Amino acid sequence: MSTHHYYQLQGYFRELIELKTLKSGSKLPSEREIGEQFKLTRVTVRQALQNLEAEGLIYRQNRKGWFVTPPAVVYNPSSHLSFNLYVTEQGFVPHTEKLMQQIEPANAYIAQLMNIPEHAPVLYLHRRRYINQRPVLIEKMYINTRLLPGIEKEDLTQSLSQLLKNNYQREYRDMDLVFKSTSLPSSAADDLGISAGQPGLHIERINYTADKQVLEVDYEFWRHDAVTINIAIRD
Repeated sequence: MSTHHYYQLQGYFRELIELKTLKSGSKLPSEREIGEQFKLTRVTVRQALQNLEAEGLIYRQNRKGWFVTPPAVVYNPSSHLSFNLYVTEQGFVPHTEKLMQQIEPANAYIAQLMNIPEHAPVLYLHRRRYINQRPVLIEKMYINTRLLPGIEKEDLTQSLSQLLKNNYQREYRDMDLVFKSTSLPSSAADDLGISAGQPGLHIERINYTADKQVLEVDYEFWRHDAVTINIAIRD
């Protein structure tokens, strides 16, 4: 196989994945091993694998290697289901890791949204979320502590929607959503264990109570191959 015909290598691995000879989540041989097997340079191997990654067939985890991409989870923003619930209902295993939390002063934008004074305390929460032990989503959110006093003392690795319902008798009702296709910023890429500049989905969400008060402002960064947005519109 000629070093400049990396498309042949792409086709080889694409066929193995489509035939499920290489199963979802399985690890590919190292780039060195692939190069030795097919007598290709490391540059050619890397180009073929990166093209397969762009197709969403494989993904790279820093310091771990290349893996076959699992099926994407389907996310319907209009359903109001929590991450834990819609992931579980689709047969996957969710997990949430808290990376940081702190009470900090609200900036002008957050204060205006929450109808609180600028610099009033809000809870900043930074989480990493997993599907089947694969990190797929980074959340950075601001929570209205005026409506949810003491929330910083709760276990914030759990579903926030369930926490609000069980402990505060509040529920998310309305929401504003903005979806952006983007290159992942270095901070989100580092948190996900991938290279900066990888394609991703950026979601900005504002969650409201039934009486139109803002409970939470949420910024999410998803791996591009981990989620499919599905919104049903009916008359």
